[in-house]
Amino acid sequence: MKGLLMYNREDYLRNESYVKWLQDEARNFSIQLEFMLKEEFDIKGISNEKGYAFVINRTRSYELSLMFELNNIRVFNNSMVTLLGNNKLAAYKYAKDIGYEFPKVLLNWQEGGKIISKPNGGHGGEGIGLMEDVNLGDGNIRLQQEFLENLKGDIRFYIINNKVIYAVLRSSGDKIVSNFSQGGSIEHYNISSNVRKYVEDFIEGLSVDYAGIDFLLTKDDKLIFNEIEDVVGSRMLSQLGINNTTELYLKHIIKEIAK
Repeated sequence: MKGLLMYNREDYLRNESYVKWLQDEARNFSIQLEFMLKEEFDIKGISNEKGYAFVINRTRSYELSLMFELNNIRVFNNSMVTLLGNNKLAAYKYAKDIGYEFPKVLLNWQEGGKIISKPNGGHGGEGIGLMEDVNLGDGNIRLQQEFLENLKGDIRFYIINNKVIYAVLRSSGDKIVSNFSQGGSIEHYNISSNVRKYVEDFIEGLSVDYAGIDFLLTKDDKLIFNEIEDVVGSRMLSQLGINNTTELYLKHIIKEIAK
């Protein structure tokens, strides 16, 4: 079986070791996983003779997923999950429609108080900060949200095939963001049956192949939706000694293609 793995150049340069890991693991399942940069695809596309059974789209482009879907090629993740994972406003609209709480998006942020500003299409905690500390004219569509004071941190729930498989609690100390890549501390989070159901109910209307769902955790143990990470990594899990997500992901892909 032949598949295509796609990244944009900037993300690939940060994730070369993961690309190699994914390709090496794929060979163990008799999968030929070819690699292509989005920038290369944008110029010349792909040959119809390649015969790809599936595409793993890690470019953050839902438009790219749509192109493959329109040509009847199975994409991991699909275009809806990729859209929600890379457009925070769309994700909050999804959360609102199904009755899940999220930090309030503000229309008037000139009246004082602590307000968080973040790029709508950002990821990894980049560009997030208090309004007085960020560049509001950086060219990004930004959204302003209420600052939540009573947080323990946030929980990254790892999802494969719409099921929670692991969870990691991230805390920031005195920083605004708790992302591991931004210096946040991490620990394994034990998932209760109620929490598992709450998170899996959140994605019931989606078809998530492999993604991260982040919920803020308050000091009274309330979960507040924060974001979907479509291009989820495995650095935190590896740091905690968990290294089987790639294997589980590929097994899911094989089952999906066999349907």
